[in-house]
Amino acid sequence: GGKYHVRPELWECEDAAGVSLAQYEVDASAMDGGSLPFQNSNMPDNGFPDMTTLDHLHEAALLHNLRVRFFAGGCPYTYTADIVIAVNPYAWFPQLYTDEMRKEYLVFDKSRLAPHVYATSSIAYSGLQETRQDQAILVSGESGAGKTETVKILMGHLALIASSDDSSHIK
Repeated sequence: GGKYHVRPELWECEDAAGVSLAQYEVDASAMDGGSLPFQNSNMPDNGFPDMTTLDHLHEAALLHNLRVRFFAGGCPYTYTADIVIAVNPYAWFPQLYTDEMRKEYLVFDKSRLAPHVYATSSIAYSGLQETRQDQAILVSGESGAGKTETVKILMGHLALIASSDDSSHIK
């Protein structure tokens, strides 16, 4: 007991020496608790866009989902309900911040649009319009995590929403 066969992810197919890893064995008996945590079944190739849909919620499952989404190369953003989690790619993805993309998130529809920091600014502006009460956006992270860049992106999107002649984003 306690030994598991693990299939590596696509980006883990070689070890540091360049040797192909088809499958390897993990001895979990030496780990705290003596077993691996439950894994989420049927994970899409690019991970789950909203982590509230994971079957098993524990630190390992959340980190694994973020890792899968990050290395899938699609987008560094993932939802946890209304919270947007961003993994700093330490690279700029211009296709994520085009004028067309900014306009797409003027009217936010979570079921139709992929996770994005623009969703946060759209929800905040919508809340301001609906309740006429101040809204706050919390951007948190360690030093070098990309907080300043994220705030610049959010502020630019808020400015676009506020200056838009199109009032369809105002409910």
